[in-house]
Amino acid sequence: MQKRALTIIRDEHHALAAVLRALQHLVKQTRIEKKPPDFSLLKSILNYIEAFPDKLHHPKEDQYLYRILRKRDSSSLEILDLLEEEHRNESEWLSNLRQALDAYEANPSTFDTFAKEVETYVASHFEHMNKEENIILPTAQKALTTKDWEEIDAAFQSNEDPLVGVGTQREFRDLFSRIVNLMPAPYGLGPDL
Repeated sequence: MQKRALTIIRDEHHALAAVLRALQHLVKQTRIEKKPPDFSLLKSILNYIEAFPDKLHHPKEDQYLYRILRKRDSSSLEILDLLEEEHRNESEWLSNLRQALDAYEANPSTFDTFAKEVETYVASHFEHMNKEENIILPTAQKALTTKDWEEIDAAFQSNEDPLVGVGTQREFRDLFSRIVNLMPAPYGLGPDL
């Protein structure tokens, strides 16, 4: 049986990965070109991360996938604790990134601090998603029942990623378009650096 939630989770991870790569790309472009980045684009990226992964995707992982997996597979408890702690820390990490961006916008000499904060933030997200995709999702596929998947699928099917969903807000459609046009191949349509 195809578990719809698995596809949705992976698709949402891909969307977040594209946004995180765009964030890294903007920092790299700023470093190379030695000129200020598009601050409104950077802020839109952070708004997306707050609006979707932080407020919708992660809570559903905690409330459905992780909760049910805890009941079915005791060997996953330690990694689930770690992932849930990372979800709880997300708003603080995002706040730190916003503060670094605001400081950089106000004072260009703080670029290196902002760039370091971006790399730390992005690396932690990729590490987190890798744990989910390489440990949690395969474990869940083995341990969860059909009834478990029905509950999880129902929860995740109600997600609408504002970056790619049908009823997306204009801000997020514009963000998606800007990211696709900014990012060089193979991630987007933009020119190579």
